[in-house]
Amino acid sequence: MKIAFVLSQGKHYFYYDRVVRTLHARGHVVRVICPANFSEDGNKSGRALINLLKDESGVVLDDAIQTRHQNPYWVGLIRNLRDYAIFVRPEHPTPHLAPIWIGKELSAKMLRRLELPVLRSFIRSKIARSLLEFLESRIQPDVEIVKWLKNFQPQVIFASPYVFREDFEVEYTKAAQSLQIPVIASLLSWDNLTSKGTYHTIPDWLFVWNQSLVAEAAQIHDIEPNRIFVTGAPVYDPWFDLSPSTNRASFCAHAGLDPSKPYVLYLCSSKSISDRELDLIKMLIAHLQQVDEAQRPALLVRPHPFKDMDADEIENDWVRIFPKGGQRPDTDETRSTYYDSLYHSAAVIGVNTTGFLESAILDKPCLTIMNSLTNHGQEMRAHFKHLMDAEYIEVAKDFHELMERTMCVISGTDDRRENRRKFVRDFIRPHGLDIPASEVMAGAILAVANGREPSDWMKG
Repeated sequence: MKIAFVLSQGKHYFYYDRVVRTLHARGHVVRVICPANFSEDGNKSGRALINLLKDESGVVLDDAIQTRHQNPYWVGLIRNLRDYAIFVRPEHPTPHLAPIWIGKELSAKMLRRLELPVLRSFIRSKIARSLLEFLESRIQPDVEIVKWLKNFQPQVIFASPYVFREDFEVEYTKAAQSLQIPVIASLLSWDNLTSKGTYHTIPDWLFVWNQSLVAEAAQIHDIEPNRIFVTGAPVYDPWFDLSPSTNRASFCAHAGLDPSKPYVLYLCSSKSISDRELDLIKMLIAHLQQVDEAQRPALLVRPHPFKDMDADEIENDWVRIFPKGGQRPDTDETRSTYYDSLYHSAAVIGVNTTGFLESAILDKPCLTIMNSLTNHGQEMRAHFKHLMDAEYIEVAKDFHELMERTMCVISGTDDRRENRRKFVRDFIRPHGLDIPASEVMAGAILAVANGREPSDWMKG
């Protein structure tokens, strides 16, 4: 089989690393298509993709063909308006994000017009969505991409994340469908359906992690449920296989902590989720300072990989930032460091972070605080509801309650354990804890390539 993986950026490859390696190991021809101008090192790099190309000489990287539309302004306008229309439709849980997502693409004048009651009422209607869908259908496939596909002759196209602003995944989809090549779109992360754009060209199949995301795709993006297949989350497969690379004493010494005391791990969120996180951490430190020194846990702060943090502002003899500069867990090395910090911790605190998912896999108690500093990244973000619905995170209304709950957890009280484990079964590995999502996804891709339903994934 020949399979083309179309990714909007090289840094997104690591989400599918095990899927690609599984397909290649089974003898299939895999080509990865993405813009080739990515850096080879750093948190925003394509280093996981570079590692693949070094390890597997048979996998080929192709620079994405950038479409040059005859009327690029109108194509961009149609797609931006369609994204906006999705955000403001009645079924979307966070319409206030529309200007944030579209703001860099549309002028301030256009945004003001879209907020006028008459225009807003129209664009949030089904008629407007149908009109924009029709206009999209009139945009012809790119001839260069069609030529490339005819030359490579893949049996299936796999595209992700598809809902970001880069539009060449749409162009590859249009070209593939014009040649009757099946297209699979895959959800990159759990927040994409409510915080990003939409599917301008409907793929033949949409792969999502779990049934909760099936409902979002159907209700918000008008994807027919019978075209959606649940795979689980392949990006988290390594977390089920890892074990600590060092003992607790060695890890604490490396991080600068006293190994004789437990520590709480604070996982930072992205800037869009928590732009005042440093203030929040300082408040947390101030309240921990009030705990009797003999009982007080240390605090290890893990920075978000895309957000700078000044260690001098918060570090002391029992508060440490580790690793400095943050690390995206996209390679075996960086993932191992992150795993160790989670594994040896007594509990995890955060605002709204994918770290809560990794913490659940490691069966670590999780805590958060919901107040005016965190509201923007919690109740104002629809994907946070998945965590709240699962009821595995201890939620405090203020820092006093957070301290009480944290100390109870450290002392051994863990009332949310069963909920945490159920979340992992339902949200991350719905086919079974012993069945890697990468195996499910690879099998489903091959099933589609063979003209079958993705539910035939076990037949390969």
